[in-house]
Amino acid sequence: MNRRRFVLAATISMLVITIAVAGLAFYSNFSASAFVQGVPSAIRHFPSDTQAVFGMNVKKFIASPVYALVMQKYEQEIGKELAEITAKTGVDPRSDIDYIIGASRPAQQKGAGVVIAVGTFKQDSIINFIYSQRTPSQWTPLKVDYNGATVLMIPEANKLEGGIAFLSDSEIALGDLESLRAVLDVRYGKAGGISKDSALSELLARVGSDEMFWFAGDATVLSKVPAGTPLVPNLSVIQGVFGALNLSSPINGKITVVARDEASAKQLADFARGLVALGNLAGGQNPEIAALARGFQITQAASQLEISLTLPVEILTKLDAAKIHIK
Repeated sequence: MNRRRFVLAATISMLVITIAVAGLAFYSNFSASAFVQGVPSAIRHFPSDTQAVFGMNVKKFIASPVYALVMQKYEQEIGKELAEITAKTGVDPRSDIDYIIGASRPAQQKGAGVVIAVGTFKQDSIINFIYSQRTPSQWTPLKVDYNGATVLMIPEANKLEGGIAFLSDSEIALGDLESLRAVLDVRYGKAGGISKDSALSELLARVGSDEMFWFAGDATVLSKVPAGTPLVPNLSVIQGVFGALNLSSPINGKITVVARDEASAKQLADFARGLVALGNLAGGQNPEIAALARGFQITQAASQLEISLTLPVEILTKLDAAKIHIK
């Protein structure tokens, strides 16, 4: 990895390391809490054309039994990486990051979007780290003052493809230049954020406040799935989707799909039940897969489809021991 990519990757890792180690890889004229109680108000910085939003309560994840299991197996490797990040940036993701939220917008290239971290940050330490990695003969970070905020862009192949913006003492954003500009425009009142009347905001209002991981997306997030993809039903009937996952004991989650009408919801439910049935058949020779399939429940009410998941934490250890990995 060349030095420019290392700097960008290291800075991003500082924010999302707690997701990686687990193998996971609105504001207009009203309070953001009207959408998702308990979620940082930084969610108001996302622009009005946002298609999908996700969130992670880092503190809850760090306190979860799944994180404890991961640390038990990979503590030496993870500890070393976290210590290096902390020493170089002054940020310990385990104690200094409270919440992570991210968003994607229409017509973005792969990898585009923005992630906002909420916590306690030492801006000078982060900036010094980025500048300490520069190679003057090849590249140097470009400092930009945009709408009163400091933005550091990392050049790559003569393009400003990614960077970091300091929104406040407790909020920093990472993403491509276009996405950072859109967030800063909203942050400083130059553009409107997600409106109360948008389809996405209605979905966000139904996300629980105590979730460890959550997401919501409108129908457009499915538009990039190629038509006729094997085993994939007609996605044009889906108007929105939202859900959550908690890596507690037991592990539990739920995905709600809002379909165009009741008949469409029934078709999607039949498709989902078929996948679970296939899992049960495969579980005839593998008890771990059978236990995994039994954890799913499919229900339909009018135009909504709900897929619920409940699993004991111990199943992760069994799946790992059986070398079964869900990708």
